[in-house]
Amino acid sequence: MSTILIVEDDDAIRSNIVRLLKLEGFDTISAPDGTAGLERAQAFKPDLIISDVSMPGMNGFELLAAIRADKALATTPLMLLTALDDRENMRRGMTTGADDYLSKPFTRNELLDAVNAQMRKRGLVEQAIQTELAAGEERLRAAFSHSMDGGMPQTFMVDVPEGATTEQLADATVLFSDIRNFTSLAEKLGSVEVAELLTEYFERACQPLLKNGGLHVKFIGDGLMAVFTDTSQGSPLPAARRAVSAALAMALAAHEFRAWLEQRYPGRGLPPFAIGVGLHCGEVTLCQLGTVQSRETAPIGDTVNTAARLETASKELGWTVVASTAVLLKAGDGILTGSSTSLAVRGKDLVVDVLEVTGLVTTVADRVHGMATLSERAQEISEAVKANSAITARAVKSALDSKLAALKAQGFDPATATVRLKGYRITEKIGSGGMTEVYLAEREKDGLPIVLKILDSRGKDASQHLVRFIQEYALLSGIQHPHVIRIYDQGFTDEHAYIAMEYFERGDLRRLFGPEMTEQRALTVIREIAQALQAIHASGIVHRDIKPENIMLRVDGSVALADFGIAKSMREAESLGLTQTRHGDVVGTPYYLSPEQAGGRLTTTQSDLYSLGVMMFEMLAGKRPFIAESLELLLAKHLHADTPALPAAHAHLQAIVNKLMHKDLAVRYASAADLLEDLALAG
Repeated sequence: MSTILIVEDDDAIRSNIVRLLKLEGFDTISAPDGTAGLERAQAFKPDLIISDVSMPGMNGFELLAAIRADKALATTPLMLLTALDDRENMRRGMTTGADDYLSKPFTRNELLDAVNAQMRKRGLVEQAIQTELAAGEERLRAAFSHSMDGGMPQTFMVDVPEGATTEQLADATVLFSDIRNFTSLAEKLGSVEVAELLTEYFERACQPLLKNGGLHVKFIGDGLMAVFTDTSQGSPLPAARRAVSAALAMALAAHEFRAWLEQRYPGRGLPPFAIGVGLHCGEVTLCQLGTVQSRETAPIGDTVNTAARLETASKELGWTVVASTAVLLKAGDGILTGSSTSLAVRGKDLVVDVLEVTGLVTTVADRVHGMATLSERAQEISEAVKANSAITARAVKSALDSKLAALKAQGFDPATATVRLKGYRITEKIGSGGMTEVYLAEREKDGLPIVLKILDSRGKDASQHLVRFIQEYALLSGIQHPHVIRIYDQGFTDEHAYIAMEYFERGDLRRLFGPEMTEQRALTVIREIAQALQAIHASGIVHRDIKPENIMLRVDGSVALADFGIAKSMREAESLGLTQTRHGDVVGTPYYLSPEQAGGRLTTTQSDLYSLGVMMFEMLAGKRPFIAESLELLLAKHLHADTPALPAAHAHLQAIVNKLMHKDLAVRYASAADLLEDLALAG
């Protein structure tokens, strides 16, 4: 429901307007003079203000000026009430920002026609704003999608839009910065978390810009831009010097932000946080868009484009701050530099000499004049940061979601498919099951074959599947062991998730079962799996599903432990007070379940060793130790039956199998290290 503020010193007229509008379903607020009207406008943020012109104290024109000067109220439509023959006030009102006027006396229909016209106009304006925001967000989403395909997004304006006014800055320094590997980072966080990350970072990054007199700060996705001029803040310091100071301070802020990131999102396997900054100087065009009440200024031109290109080059060069020699010549003494090179600016017949900026020796003048705080702009920057963060978060997650949804689409044909995913080229679909699709792909940088496993997290039990899927990467990201599967990458949106993992062209261990499974080969496999268990147990992980199908064969004949989808972190379980599987749950594959898993009790590292004992028996005997006609009978055997005897040829290994599969945890091997010692003695 729309709210209208009526400011009128005549009690009878004010009451009559309030009554008429209430009868039409509007909420109303009233004030007897301009001062009270401004206070109520600031408190209630009305959709329309109707104000008399002639009032004691603050009159209608003064109220209009105050409304237009207030950023929160500047676009609120305001209608003036004037006398019938007061043409001078009518003209004055319309030229100073009033949206309409109404001559007194007026009829009910005249009042309602004027009010409804303003409401329709406001609705159309809001619709246009939302349309433009949506279009801008779609452009940003497309830019991130293009970036995931290996291209470079360009999300800043390059041409002067029709109807815009311009102002030329003959000599300005442009700073352009963005977050390195932002899509890799964002893929591992939810949309809300991405927005929170950007908000926190931008609030920190903006402080050096403001303190050094940066103007026209623009947020562009995960990047930002600022312009420095020699007249900024009236500082005697050169614009180029203040831009260098701001860039180095931003690098320090990013370094400190890394600690916040690690503390805020522990154990998420996030890539290291870093930024790149490009600096260039020259002519800049300030393009002014919007109305008198709401005007936006966008810096454009070759200088802006070149600064953006230098920032992009910082990724390839491995530098944090890249500055053109033109900037350094104007920045004065004390600029510390490292390497230097020349860069061709893409799309322009231009080569720019650049240097790596590593430090700044400050002077007394720097400290006195270069760090002025623009506290009056803090709220403006904060609001812009929050809006940009939310839009960017949605855009980057939407771009990834579109990629993953396209891969999962029916009828995937690698011969005609154009979908690429962040450095991976999809070659074929190799499997599917339930909510998961599996693709074979090549890592583009080195041609390494990898497996992309994609989960559709929509539908029944989606959250549970997504948690397990994300957990698989989180548990393994810190483990590098020759007998544990290698996990290269992970990303997720609100609807999809993927893991890029090692590809095993020889398949799983089940392929080796049969006459070719010699005792020596079986013992080699058991040793390698025991070494893998030793590594994951040391990291606090219980696998909970040891079976031949989760042991993969490498080309060199060695094996690797895989599929950690139902693994559990012991440290996490302890911190959450989790001590056992819920009653009635059976987690794992029934033929290889430990007695404690079969009974719904606490699973530990010794549970994995029991399952390994079942596998060892099967590899040596050529059959499973326990089989039954029903799940209940099978679980009962795991709980109570004695371990069967191995064939006579392998009887010397019976003691090891018995100890691995003992029902009593006090008798079972306490660790994989203990098992490895006995295997060494057995030969």
